Amino acid sequence: MKQLFHGFLNKLDFILRAENVKYSFLTLFVIILISTAALSLNIFEETYRYNIGDIALTDVRVPRTIYFVKESETEIERKRTAESVQIVFDKDPDVLVENLAQVQGLFAGIKRTIRENPPIGTENLSTQLQSLKKSTPAARAYSDAVLLDLIGCKDIETLYKSVTRIIIYIYDNNDMGILSERFENPPDMPNRSIVIRTISGSSEIEEISRQVNQLRTIRDTVDRLHNISYSLAPDLSQQDLKTITKVIKTGLRPNLKYNPEETQRRVNDRLKNVKPVLGMLKKGQTIVREGDTITSEIMNKIDILNRNARSTHANYVFGIFLVQMVFFVIFGYFVMEYRQHLMPDSRATWIIFSLTLMFILYTFLIGTSEMLRDSKIIFSLLLPIPFVAMMLSILYNLHIAILVSVYLIFFTIIISGGDLATVILSFSSAVLGLIVNSKVDRRTDFLRGGLFLGVANALIVVSIALIEQIPYGSMGKNVQFALANGFINSILVLGLLPLYENVFGITTRFKLLELSDLNADIFKKMLVRAPGTYNHSLIVSTMAEAACKDIQANSMLARVGAFYHDIGKIEDAGMYIENKVTDPRANSLSAREYSQLIISHVSKGIELGRKFGLPESVIDFIREHHGKTTMAFFYHQALEEINDLRTNDEIRKSDFQYPGPKPHGKETAVVMLADAIEAASRTIQEPNAAKLEGLVRKIVYNKLNEGELEYSDLSMSELNRIQKSFLSILNGIFHTRIEYPDTEDVRSLEKKVGKGKSAGD
Repeated sequence: MKQLFHGFLNKLDFILRAENVKYSFLTLFVIILISTAALSLNIFEETYRYNIGDIALTDVRVPRTIYFVKESETEIERKRTAESVQIVFDKDPDVLVENLAQVQGLFAGIKRTIRENPPIGTENLSTQLQSLKKSTPAARAYSDAVLLDLIGCKDIETLYKSVTRIIIYIYDNNDMGILSERFENPPDMPNRSIVIRTISGSSEIEEISRQVNQLRTIRDTVDRLHNISYSLAPDLSQQDLKTITKVIKTGLRPNLKYNPEETQRRVNDRLKNVKPVLGMLKKGQTIVREGDTITSEIMNKIDILNRNARSTHANYVFGIFLVQMVFFVIFGYFVMEYRQHLMPDSRATWIIFSLTLMFILYTFLIGTSEMLRDSKIIFSLLLPIPFVAMMLSILYNLHIAILVSVYLIFFTIIISGGDLATVILSFSSAVLGLIVNSKVDRRTDFLRGGLFLGVANALIVVSIALIEQIPYGSMGKNVQFALANGFINSILVLGLLPLYENVFGITTRFKLLELSDLNADIFKKMLVRAPGTYNHSLIVSTMAEAACKDIQANSMLARVGAFYHDIGKIEDAGMYIENKVTDPRANSLSAREYSQLIISHVSKGIELGRKFGLPESVIDFIREHHGKTTMAFFYHQALEEINDLRTNDEIRKSDFQYPGPKPHGKETAVVMLADAIEAASRTIQEPNAAKLEGLVRKIVYNKLNEGELEYSDLSMSELNRIQKSFLSILNGIFHTRIEYPDTEDVRSLEKKVGKGKSAGD
């Protein structure tokens, strides 16, 4: 776990080192702050200052459905719940045990005294009494009269059993107990139900439910003691009954006690589960009309409105901020995992920021309109969610468009209060905005996409109208808005896309289509002055486009980049082998000077590209298509010149090396490979599939080993697919052809055939 955490921190630190990632996190946090403020301001609600008897100056309506606690009814419910709790009494089982032990000790002492000093006839029992008190501590709690009666009893064992049985009955009868005095109900609860707890020595608690009127006190028990004794020991004489009654009365103690702490605890536990009684003020409900008198009932409702005004709800604002921070964390995760797709360059940050900020401000402004708030369908259709989704998918990719669209849907749902129509339409608009761009190749395709978007939204509007039973008149109006929504969003994209292309320097597919026009002046010039380079560029573009399609890269960008990658050769076209060297300077330059002239076609190409207004993404192909490759032929030639002349001139390898940089994208790396392979393939004598395959593999692995592909993000599996793609095209170019006979051979053969026929005739 610790290793995973450290790995996560290291990865995060590595990613945050990229400037565009830092800016993206910063701008996202700013967006969260702005959207939180917009969502909070949008739910500010008006408060009213009235007193009972005032005249309402305006209609007071409920801006949203409000649930409030009915204090009086809730208090009644709490009181009813508290009164339903059983009153708790604790029963002490030790009282019975102690009482029985005391009686047992008493009768054991009497038996021992009688046995040791048996009474004779009618003699005075004072001797036995004194002996009993002296030897039996339990006897000291009883009067002398009771003790004398017990000593003089003829059947002491029967008397003992009767006393024991009666005591057990008194304390355990009906599982009740005995109170010291009458219960006066100090909690003042009308509930007559009680619970009696018996806590044993093992901490086990037994509970029984009874009624308050079943409780008995010491006095109640004493008053009934004679009757109880008689009912349980009917065979005893009246004298013996009186004696055991006195014995039991003397040792009688309460074993039941009211427990106020436990009772209150149970009351509190029950009160925790009492749910507040809620009232509701429904959205749109009119509390009072202009000119009406404010009554106490109306004033209560106005107080509820004022209390629930969200302008004072810090919890709401914090909740909105917190849930957006969840988006922040999710965004951070995706950036860590898919940085190349979500943050391809620093411009993406500012484009996303501008589009999102524009959407938030626009949505906030139209959200304040009372008319639009009354119709959630129209409100949703006026939001430019499809516009943002289409712009981002065209300017960059679906990954960015989807992530931003999810956030815009969240913002829309919150600002609209989570209405069903808003949820469905915002989600469908975002998805449809992504779908209509999937096949857009020409700018006129936006109109087709707008029609599709409008019709799809119209069907969704009809579905919502049927679900919510909206009148047909309103349904027709909403359908019109839905159709207009599709065209308006498409027209917005069509109008603002060139602005974003030029301001931010983004190369879209439409810009690439314009740049791929081979009738442009620069290509006409290349065709006339450098036909070999022109033909080479066309073949490289074909190879690069096919390979990029196979590895899911931007094939259009690779194609256009390949068209322009060698435009720097136009100026000195006669110095390059593919144009059949015709420049007289070629024979007068040293190897180092010749290599420097050839290397200069990169800088000349960059300068020419900027002169023609090429975007930086296309100029990157001019800048990177040779990377930092060394011109081995000229370097070797220079070394031979030094060796033959045996001079002390210093030859530096860096003088024969392209300045770079190395390719920083898959597309530029593919063009580099295609450029090198196409040029090398022209040198093969009698090319065949095996030779071509060997050439392709050799060049690819050389570039890989030299580190030219280290920044390109190309995987080994992608390199394998690129090689197969190149081979399929090269095999098509260099396929074996039939050697056609020339005209002279045909005529000669015709003559021979003609003579042969004549001889035969």
